[in-house]
Amino acid sequence: MHKVMIVDDNMTNLIMAKKALEDLYEIIPVSSGKIALEFLQEMPEPPDVVLLDIDMPDINGFFVISQMKNVEKLANIPVVFLTAQEDVTTEIEGYSLGAIDYIRKPFTATLLRKRVDIHVKLVQAQKHNERVNEQLQKALSEKIHNIVELEYAIVEMFTSLMANRSFLVSEHCTRVERYMSVFLDSLIQSRQFSLEETDAEILKFASKMHDVGKICLSDRCIADLGDLSIQEREFAHTHTVLGAEAIKKVMNVISDNRFLNYAYNMCRYHHERWDGKGFPDKLMTTNIPIEARILAIVNSYDIFRTTNEGAESLTHNEAINRIRFWSGTHFDPELVDAFVNIERQIAEVRF
Repeated sequence: MHKVMIVDDNMTNLIMAKKALEDLYEIIPVSSGKIALEFLQEMPEPPDVVLLDIDMPDINGFFVISQMKNVEKLANIPVVFLTAQEDVTTEIEGYSLGAIDYIRKPFTATLLRKRVDIHVKLVQAQKHNERVNEQLQKALSEKIHNIVELEYAIVEMFTSLMANRSFLVSEHCTRVERYMSVFLDSLIQSRQFSLEETDAEILKFASKMHDVGKICLSDRCIADLGDLSIQEREFAHTHTVLGAEAIKKVMNVISDNRFLNYAYNMCRYHHERWDGKGFPDKLMTTNIPIEARILAIVNSYDIFRTTNEGAESLTHNEAINRIRFWSGTHFDPELVDAFVNIERQIAEVRF
């Protein structure tokens, strides 16, 4: 049964209102504003509607409602003012404080029941909507959780396959993910680029898949010791397309997924160049997705520091200088500046 609190210092009005409503609702009669506030604070379940007299000797109805609006559990209780006053100023004051209705005194039992019934039904509808929204949010959260689990499973599956195929490439992908984490955090903090924190988490673990196409390459191409023939090197370049096409097949089953979109872009475009001389699609400048432009720098840094395509690996400072030298040709100049600014944090990444 819905609860209605009636607050009125006039005992005749209080009894009349109680008798008019007690067959339909659980009534809480209160004879002063002070007691009403005490009851409201202490009640484990507040009333569904409060009928509140304005003119009371201790504290008036305006003060009571203003106090209610300052308490979280009371702020949304519908308040209907009971008043014998007929001036517009009083009515405006009540609405400005958050009242939802006015009932003039003297009132009839029928009118009071009808007006209270309307507001109780509105409360019922609001609570129903809140329950529905909670259920929808729960279902959505479960769906998002399942999607995230699937995304991690996809990454781990490809990473496991890659580790069985080439330990070197698998370790490279792990290092790239950690460098990406540091770089992305810095980029988001700078607010210079259109990146959100929610995007960063997805981009970090999606970056581990950028070399998944190398599963299809020969051992020589994977090792890339700098002695590949022209034909072998051209075939090695196809790892971007091979990996992207594998991800595309998953995208055909799971559509409109940010993780897969980012993974696809990073896989296909991380060897594109700012000047348009990269592969596989000869994209240039901002036509290259930003996630691929970010990855291109991180990917190259790790290659410089480790295999360096068969040449002697570079020191951290040498790798940074190489990246700075390639700014505007291989890499996005603004991203290079951002990367160089955090070169100390990059050097401190541990594995």
